[in-house]
Amino acid sequence: MCLIAFLFFHMMQFPIHPICKTMAESLLLPLVRGVAGKAADALVETVTRMCGLDDDRQMLERHLLAVESKLANAEAMSEKNPYVKSWMKELKSVAYQADDVLDDFQYEALRRQSRIGKSTTRKALNYITRHSTLLFRFEMSRKLKKVLTKINKLVKEMNTFGLESFVSREERQHPCRQTHSKLDDTTQIFGRDDDKEGVQQHFELKMWHCVSDNFDVIALLKYIIELAGSGRFDMPDTIELLQKKLEQIIGQKRFMLVLDDVWNEDERKWEDVLKPLLCSVGGPGSVIVVTTRSQKAASIMQTLEPHKLACLSEQDSWELFAQKAYSNGVDQEQAELVSIGRRIVNKCRGLPLALKTMGGLLSSYQHVQEWKAIEESNNRDNVRDKDEIMSILKLSYTHLSSEMKQCFAFLAVFPKDYEMDKDKLIQLWIANGFIQEKGTMDLTKRGEFIFDELFWRSFLQDKQESTHNYGTRGSYVIITCKMHDLMHDLAKVVTNECANIEELTQQKAFLKDVCHMQMSRGELEQISELCKGRTNLRTLLAPSKSHKDFKEFLQVSTSLRALHCCPYSVANCKVLNAKHLRYLDLSWSNITKLPESICVLYNLQTLMLIDCWELQELPKDMARLRKLIHLHLSGCGRLESMSPNFGLLNNLQILTTFVVDTSDGLGIEQLKDLQRLSNRLELLKLDKIKSGENAKKTG
Repeated sequence: MCLIAFLFFHMMQFPIHPICKTMAESLLLPLVRGVAGKAADALVETVTRMCGLDDDRQMLERHLLAVESKLANAEAMSEKNPYVKSWMKELKSVAYQADDVLDDFQYEALRRQSRIGKSTTRKALNYITRHSTLLFRFEMSRKLKKVLTKINKLVKEMNTFGLESFVSREERQHPCRQTHSKLDDTTQIFGRDDDKEGVQQHFELKMWHCVSDNFDVIALLKYIIELAGSGRFDMPDTIELLQKKLEQIIGQKRFMLVLDDVWNEDERKWEDVLKPLLCSVGGPGSVIVVTTRSQKAASIMQTLEPHKLACLSEQDSWELFAQKAYSNGVDQEQAELVSIGRRIVNKCRGLPLALKTMGGLLSSYQHVQEWKAIEESNNRDNVRDKDEIMSILKLSYTHLSSEMKQCFAFLAVFPKDYEMDKDKLIQLWIANGFIQEKGTMDLTKRGEFIFDELFWRSFLQDKQESTHNYGTRGSYVIITCKMHDLMHDLAKVVTNECANIEELTQQKAFLKDVCHMQMSRGELEQISELCKGRTNLRTLLAPSKSHKDFKEFLQVSTSLRALHCCPYSVANCKVLNAKHLRYLDLSWSNITKLPESICVLYNLQTLMLIDCWELQELPKDMARLRKLIHLHLSGCGRLESMSPNFGLLNNLQILTTFVVDTSDGLGIEQLKDLQRLSNRLELLKLDKIKSGENAKKTG
């Protein structure tokens, strides 16, 4: 049966111009500030002092602080001065090198601390002095002096630029809201009543997939089969076999398939291959809905006249904007604020994303002068960019704190329309040092605040809560979100540190300038072609599948802070130079036992072992991982016990499962010292509790 293809066409009326590349440099300031903070860290100072290198550490700290004070002025100058721009690029490279060196000192302190307990007495410090090997001192002296030479050269160059010291804008800007009564859970939709009429009625099967730039027919067929079958399948790689699978899964069901954000302009891919395949399945009345911003893509795929999604009316625009802008104590009755708001709404020209973004930004300010300053800034950007919509998104980005800028830019590591797990996202931010503790707010709470703020300001959207079952025993809840395509475009421009294999291949580039990468299964095959020598990768999110070149690739990735991969690739963490690692995700694998070498990851903050059904044993020395904050064991049904003296992991905030045992150091009393736990905890093998007294000890 031939399908009726109905095209739902949403054409952006505004061209997207490239954003000024200096926005990428705005991320340099928080990087330098973070490294300067690490140079002043007490653990780093302890080890450098014992190694006779504290003068060099202090010099590095002073240089970084000097650079930080003038960096904002350098960024402004770099817009017109290519020499300053080149200097900033070199500064970023050196800042990352300095961060790794300082991290080495921090790791050494943690390594020794794990062997002598938590003592910070003179006896402990003397232990470090006596047992600091000459090899470590020599190696770290060489590394530190090498970085210091480079930063010293950059400071001398900086002093020739005539830069002025600058108080960071963050110290002058209106503070962010401290509380959220609730996330933006409103379901009201403005100005779309006519567009919603009758689209989803009487379909047995409803499927939706964001296509974006990748119109690979085999990949699309696999996605559609997975959607139709509500799960993952082992699928062939030939069109003929995939067609049989498609017929088997869909059969004669009446379906609606939404192919969202299509950019394909190759008529043959649609007319000769995909269209005949899709038209060969499904019952009478099945429909394909295609959304696109490309007029050519629309003309290729349409069988009916396109439905053009109009911009919002003036009244609907105002209601959507006002819902955001006047929600946080801003006085909508104040005539001047309403007047400024009306002018800003007119500039948004009916685009919902622009209206929500500006409304979210202005809701953080309550005074007329602040609203006027934002309006004037937007006017200046419009003159420079000739693109009102993108200038609005840029303006909202520039008003983010340094922390939020880094966290938002990191989202460029994910492909368009990727469903992001809120908790994992926050843990990845923490692993990369984007989040700093503020007052009594710990890292996780701070991350949740930043997530909520980005969502409120429409940098994130489509928040959903879902329950995932593991076995017959229990379930866990995850919150996911997505990012609008235009926000994704913005993220890709404000940072050049995120890339995937496909982009690097197209640009004929290597990995040396990439810090964050997510890989698909197919891209694993191309690793060896792109990796020439050591990489600067800090985040690597790879599929849970082993590959012959992957271990070698990990061995040259010596700066990793976050890693998701097949567990067999990390069988020996010492070999992998993983001392910087803060986040390790080995979920959904059939590993039976974690390697003991995991216990040398003294910086590890997050260990993800979700749905590792075959896992039976944790490493014996796991109690050494004193910095561990999150340990996810949901779905590890065969786990026999925890590791001995588990109560020493007293920084844990998230522990999903605890398995009780009768042996010494493995009982339920180990929970009594885990005072920071803040989540629901699953207790297994409660029949092994020795006595009621032991249970009472847990509080």
